[in-house]
Amino acid sequence: MTIINRRLHCAMSLALSLSLVVCGILPSFHTMAFQSTPHPMTTNLPRNWIPPKTKTITTPIPHPPSQATTTTTIHGFFDEGDELIGQDKLKACIPYVLPLLDGDFFGSYIYDRIPPLKFFHELLLSPLVSIFDKIPFLGIILFIILSIGTRNTNGMSRMVRFNAQQAVLIDVVLIVPTWMASVMERAMAGDIPRVYDEAGSNFVYYALMSAVLYSVVSNLNGKKPDQIPYLSGAAEFMVGPF
Repeated sequence: MTIINRRLHCAMSLALSLSLVVCGILPSFHTMAFQSTPHPMTTNLPRNWIPPKTKTITTPIPHPPSQATTTTTIHGFFDEGDELIGQDKLKACIPYVLPLLDGDFFGSYIYDRIPPLKFFHELLLSPLVSIFDKIPFLGIILFIILSIGTRNTNGMSRMVRFNAQQAVLIDVVLIVPTWMASVMERAMAGDIPRVYDEAGSNFVYYALMSAVLYSVVSNLNGKKPDQIPYLSGAAEFMVGPF
């Protein structure tokens, strides 16, 4: 038994002993009080003596005036409404560009196998990826802006700040498969079988796009995208109560 368990056991034993002592003392005081009340001596009284009747006087107890009670419903510690209004719907979608650009290379095999998807990728996302790769430290700058620059900002809605923190966490999760791919390349001297490389890249890309699309669609519909396991809860605490 550890020290903490011993202390808990001693505290519980002490509390139980005190409760038993109190429960045993109170009845004894009660019986002693009844036994100490004087009784009239019946030896010196006549046989036909009848004890006088005692009158009990009851005084009304004033009751305080009834007051109206109000009930408050608490929906959550960080709850201020889970709906996005107006321009906040578009502002909440912008932070997800960062994980989309960082994890774009995971979809290289999917773009090769699906020509229409490759066409839209080269039309919309590929120019942004090229700019993102050419500017040094752009990813780190965006990461710092979204993670630190959106905390406790008075002019920004809390729902927008929540989406910024969630996008940062999605980008952080991408570090794990990137690191695993680099380790496998070093272990196999840069010769990873295409089957394993394609399967791993496709899995990461599907997970990334599922999280991003879910968040973007929810924001455009005015709903809070807080159903991503683990990441949504962590984003709530990163934003804070205000």
